Order: sequence, then structure tokens, then C-alpha cells
Amino acid sequence: MLELFKDFLLVSLGGGIGVTLMCLLIAGKQADRDMERRKGGEEE
Repeated sequence: MLELFKDFLLVSLGGGIGVTLMCLLIAGKQADRDMERRKGGEEE
């Protein structure tokens, strides 16, 4: 029973880390797009 709980905890932790990393990557990509738009607007 303890092994099952430990495995479930590790799977949940791994899933949480994966979702967090995906959100950070998406946010970084969006920030890069926003900075490119701002740079393009200043140069024109």
C-alpha cells in the first residue's frame, strides 16, 4: 500500500512539474512575441 501511494505521489509530482514547465515556456514565448511587436513599433 505504501508503494502504491509513493508511486502515485511521484507520478503526480512529475505531472505537476511538466504542466508548470509547459506554462512557463508558453509565457516566455508570448513575452518574446510582445517584445518583438514593441521593437517593431518603435522602429517604424
